[in-house]
Parts: sequence; C-alpha cells; structure tokens
Amino acid sequence: MAPVAAAGLPAAMCLASERRLWLAQADPVQRLHVRSHALPPWAAPHRIAHSPAGAVYGVATIHSLDAGGSLTSTASDVAVWRRLALMDAAEPQANLLGDARAALAVCSPAEVARFSLLDCQTMDVLASVLLRPFEMPESLCVASLACLERPPPEAATASAGGAPEPAAAASRSSHNGGDPASAAPAALENAFVLGTSIVLPGEDDARRGRIIACTYDAVQQQMRIVGSFATVGAVYALVPFRGMLLAAVNARLLLLGWQRRAVGAGPAGAVRRVCDGVVCAEDPEFELVVLCSQQTQIAALSVSVSGDYVAVGDIMSSVSLFRYEELVVPSASRANALLADSEPALEPPASQLRRRLVPVSRDYSGVWTTAVAAVPSPLAQNLPRLFPEPVDAEVGFLLRQHATSYRQAFRDPAQERFVVADAHNNLIRMARAEDIVAAAAEDAGAAVDSERLYVEARWHLGDMVNVIRPGSLVMDIPDPEFPGLFRPVLVFGTLHGAIGVVASVEDGKLGRLLDRLQTNMALLLPTPGLWDYAQWRGFTSDQRNVPAFGFLDGDLIELFLDLPLETQQLVFSGGDGAEAEAEHRLKSEYWASYSRVEAEGDVAVFSQMAVSDIGQREDVSLDYVVRLVESLTRLH
Repeated sequence: MAPVAAAGLPAAMCLASERRLWLAQADPVQRLHVRSHALPPWAAPHRIAHSPAGAVYGVATIHSLDAGGSLTSTASDVAVWRRLALMDAAEPQANLLGDARAALAVCSPAEVARFSLLDCQTMDVLASVLLRPFEMPESLCVASLACLERPPPEAATASAGGAPEPAAAASRSSHNGGDPASAAPAALENAFVLGTSIVLPGEDDARRGRIIACTYDAVQQQMRIVGSFATVGAVYALVPFRGMLLAAVNARLLLLGWQRRAVGAGPAGAVRRVCDGVVCAEDPEFELVVLCSQQTQIAALSVSVSGDYVAVGDIMSSVSLFRYEELVVPSASRANALLADSEPALEPPASQLRRRLVPVSRDYSGVWTTAVAAVPSPLAQNLPRLFPEPVDAEVGFLLRQHATSYRQAFRDPAQERFVVADAHNNLIRMARAEDIVAAAAEDAGAAVDSERLYVEARWHLGDMVNVIRPGSLVMDIPDPEFPGLFRPVLVFGTLHGAIGVVASVEDGKLGRLLDRLQTNMALLLPTPGLWDYAQWRGFTSDQRNVPAFGFLDGDLIELFLDLPLETQQLVFSGGDGAEAEAEHRLKSEYWASYSRVEAEGDVAVFSQMAVSDIGQREDVSLDYVVRLVESLTRLH
C-alpha cells in the first residue's frame, strides 16, 4: 500500500496484491459541530465531568515540567506546587500519603497534575489547583452525597446477639433504592469527587491515593475542598450510588458515605487558603467513611451500576457482578432482651442498618476489560415487539436445547445487561444468569451455571474503547414512523479519538430486517481491499477467533443510502440468480462454518447466515428499507 500523488486523485491510495492493483479514496466522515478550547502549553486532558446544576465543567489535566523542574506556566503556580509538599506533615494520613518532601529530595517528577473548574458557556477558568507532587488524577465524577448518621458503638456487638434481618425498606428498583439516606437532604449537592494515585520514586505501582470532594461557591467564586479520604492504592473509578459513592481502589470495591464524625474525634482542619480562588475547608460535622468493601480480582478499572447490581471490570479477569443489600441488625440492648426472653420494652431501641456488597456472578473467559457500562432495560411498550414469529423454517433467538427459556429470560425487563469493551478491540454484551436459571428449570435436564455471566452478543470494533457512558449525541426526537424503536443508550470513546454510539433496536422484526440487509451488503458488495468482512468483525482474542453475533454494524448499514438505485435493488433482492450464487460461494467460506447457531455457553442468538430476498422474506418494499435506514442516521 502506498499513497498516490496525482492531481486528479487527491488523497488517494494504491493497494497491490499478487494479481490485482486498486486505486482507492477514503470517503469523508460525517462530523459533529465541535467547539474546541485550547489548553495551556504542554497540558493534556485526563478526566472531565459536568455539573448541570452549577453549569460547571471539572477538568483534570496533566502538565509537563521543563528540564529545570518548574512548570511551563506562571511563577505563582510553581510556588503553590512546592508548598503542597508541606501539607503532608500536617495531615493525620501522612504515613499513607507518603513523604513528598523526601521524594522531592531524591528526584523531581516529570509531570504534575491540575484540577480546574470551567464555566460551561464561556469556558473561562473559575478556579484551579495543582495536585501534590507525584499525584496523578485517575477518576472524576459529580455526586450528591447524603448525610448518614454514625451508628452507636453498641452496633458493633449487636450482630453477636441477634441475626441480621433483611431490611424491609430495601428495593430492587433503580429509581428508589430503599436507602433511608436517599430520603434525607443531601449534605453535598453536586460535588466534584476526584480520585488520584500517588507513585513515589522507586515504587512500581500506586500504593496510595486520595479521594477529594470539592464544591464551587458561585457567590464567593471559590473552590472549596470539603473532604478527603486517603486510600491504600489508586482510585481507578468513582460512581455515585444512592447518595453514597462507589470507588474502585486497586483490587477492592469500596462503598463510601458522607457520615457524621464520631463523638470525641479530632476536629476538622482549619480553613486555609491553598491559592487564589481555592480554599481547604473540611466539613466540621461530616467526613468520608468506608461503609463496606469487597475484594475483586487483579485491578478494578471500571464500575457501572444497574439497579441493585454493580458490575466491576477487571484489567485481566473480565467482569464481576455484585449485589447491594441492606440488613437490619438488632441493637445490643434489643439482642440481650431477646436472649434473656424478657418482655420487650414499650419503645424498643432502633435497629441498625448494615450495608454490604455480595458477589453474585462473574465472567470466567479471562477478558482484559477496558470499560463496562450498564444497558438500560427496553421500554415497556416495546416488549411485545422483541420476539416476532420466525419466517418459514428460519429460527431466531435460540437456546441450544431450550428455545423458550432464553425467550422468557430476555423478556424480563429487570434483567441486568452490560456492554463490555476489551483490550483486543472487541465489544461484548453480557447478561446476568439468574433469570435464565429460573426459566431453564422448567426444562428437564437443563444445566445452567447461576454464578456465570452469559454472553449475548460479541463484535470486533477495531479500536480500543477506554470509556463508555450512558448518553446520546443528539436530542431525543422520536421518529413518527418508528417511535421509540431505536434508542441511543450509550456513547463510547476510543484510544484513537473516535466517538461512537451504541443504540438499542427494540423491535425484533426490524432487527431481523437490518440483519438481512447487513448480510446482503457484506456478501454481495466488495469491501475495501476485498477484505473478508466476516473475519474482520469476528471476535478476536489471544485464545480464539470466532464469528460475531448479536450486533448490527451501523456504519455498513448506513452505506446503503449512498448506493445507486440499481445497486440498492440488487442488495434488496439478494442478487440476480446464478451470478449472486457464485458471488455468495466466493465470499461465504467463512460463513459456511457459521451455518449452525453459534452458542456461548447455553445462550445463543439469531444471526442471518446467507443472502436472502428481503422483500420476499419480510414482506416490505425498498422504500420502506430506505426510510428505516434514514431513521438510523438520526441517532448520531
């Protein structure tokens, strides 16, 4: 492959093989309206979060240092950065944070991190502060933390006298978690929470870090650092959860709360000015406290929440799923009364609420996870549309031996599903197996592992995804012809700077029609360089290369609108007789091995394996297919 320098073929390339020579041009890519904001020299953006209530962006950047060990910025920044090292000695967690002064005596860091607040409209810097030497930002979120009362000392001994009982207020709904803290007024409204890591010279990995909570006072135009929590490891992910905070710290998942300080505990630090527009003013009544924790595998890099379930993406051990539970623990006096079989008091002491994260299931395939995100449940009005009747002898949405079980499991709107990205540039959709077990129990001999996450779809993207977030790139304007059937639910970013959209097709017949169109275009039309489309989109890893299923390629399907009318008719009808059959045989050797239903464990999904006449099979017209594809283009 080589570029072509010709005036008649600008930006062209030449592709050569043993028998053929091609001249090709890359089509222009559709671009969104983007407004850029220049950062200071030698500054790289690392994390960003948005507070809609305050109309403020929180941005964590990393700045390079010059050869003399000073910032490529103003002299006042250098003085502030040097003064930050002196704060370690005055803090009670100095042993956890490490002695930055001693480390600076050995060597100077090559980079320094900064956290800034920017106005959403003007992009002006409202406040900015440098982090400590050798401290780097790892995660950032906006959270509203609720006030939690500290349990009395007798709560620690209550569990010995009485068994915990499930909390009556516990809920399995994602809208109301049953947490009493969710009904209490939030102590920290729209606070920016920053997770960091500290790696001193001579250390191979982060052994310490911090969770910093700060707010912005628009009246005084100040950033106020209201709380911090020292961690034993890097804080790789932060997610707000029912007035609390989930944090992934090395190989542990922590649940933190904004809890009242213990009686007799030392007072909060005095208010001190860090730099212009930034003050350190710890809350005198509340502090960040670990409510419960759970061990993960190697290193937890990403966290996502779906109702009561928390999915944790591990760097080497795929995805683990935990369930949040609340238990009512009797107080010590009540437990002693129960043991003594005495008469209960007129007003028994209040029971204590204990929180915990329980391991539920995990994926055992050893995927190197880079990002994970929960998939919203289908809309209630779309549930009857998910399972159309098969056409003729074709079969869709099969379980290997039990066809109805998977249908019943998929119909459950509360089923937790997650989209996972791995280091081999693949996208995977996984589902919790609990409901699948309940459905398969009706079938004799059905054996399904309840502690396993099942793969429902997999697909090779070709670029490494490092972040997935719920959201959309366009306004949610329902299509009058296809109302609510195509929903953009997730937005992802890749290592090479691309932004993509994951949309949910909540109509089984339309999904089957688009799958036929995708298959016809992949098999009947030439690809760039005559690459095998099925091999390119097939799931790829170090252990295996297997066909993709369960995903629709929006980029390929939308190319249907750019085809001439004659070519559209050819794709729509599935080709012309013997010529199409010969073309199919030429390109479908890989698909021939996929003539059976591909299964992952006991779950498999429908995918079109051969060229078909879309109009005859689905009883639709070419104009209907064009309008359908045009509706897809409005999702981004």
